[in-house]
Amino acid sequence: MAIRRGLNCQARFSLRLVLMKKSTLLLVIFLILLPGCVAKPLDAPHEDVQSCATGVARQPQAGNRRIKPTDLKVGLDYSTPVISNAQKFIIPVPALGQSGEPLVYPHEYEKAGQPILDYTGKPVGDRGLVFFNAKDKSWQAVKGDGEGVIIINEVTQAQAQKLYQKIQDLKPDPNQLTLGELKQVIAFAQNQLGLADMYNSSRTFVQEKMTPAIAGAAPRWHGNEIVAYGFKKRDDRDVNQAIYIPGEFVFEGPAASPQEFKDGGVIVEQQGKMRGVQPDIFVRTYKLSDGRAITSVTTDLKTQCN
Repeated sequence: MAIRRGLNCQARFSLRLVLMKKSTLLLVIFLILLPGCVAKPLDAPHEDVQSCATGVARQPQAGNRRIKPTDLKVGLDYSTPVISNAQKFIIPVPALGQSGEPLVYPHEYEKAGQPILDYTGKPVGDRGLVFFNAKDKSWQAVKGDGEGVIIINEVTQAQAQKLYQKIQDLKPDPNQLTLGELKQVIAFAQNQLGLADMYNSSRTFVQEKMTPAIAGAAPRWHGNEIVAYGFKKRDDRDVNQAIYIPGEFVFEGPAASPQEFKDGGVIVEQQGKMRGVQPDIFVRTYKLSDGRAITSVTTDLKTQCN
């Protein structure tokens, strides 16, 4: 009986030893596999677009993230079709020739004195006009070759009338404005009317993509319509693609210096070119392509986490 009881104890001890070895082995395997479960490989792609599109995107690390157009994708799974309903005021920039200022970064900027580059990395031009977009805290440059314009965003009809009057007081024909007079108009818009959001574009873009904000109210000079000038809006048929990027970042787009976004930003793609828009401005000046209002950039737009 004692021998049998001893054998039973020995068997139970052996069984416990086996189970302990198996548990230890499983623990070792678990510890080996654990890093692969909790960490992404170094060559893994950025956050899945679909998970970002749900509005439950991870919070990116704060800091000076730099995002370029080549970092982003557009299309059915990556961006949201939208149309602009903003009212804008267009100021044509005449052919300034040698009277234009050198298109170099101003002394306030870290690249002071260097040629201003476009989004492709090429110099914008030789001479023209340099101005500041206070909303994005970015420098802008427009060539003085007679083809460029300055677009002032979010302009009311009352503000447009004051801009018309300011320009009329300087030159009845805006295509005759000098560099100094253009700077006076910009300062008037910024300081007197509180219009901080302005950027450069081309007369071709205005003629192809914009219509008068008030039907039949296109400005004229000597009986002829002044093209690419005045109070306008985007054509409702012109569909753009919008991408929301959460967190703090700077966007290296078409502006002379990167646009700054402190708490998320919207990148709008139109005909292959991308421009950043502050979220509050975007909600006010864009709508979904089916005409519905945009209530929130985090829920109504596809998100990309870069």
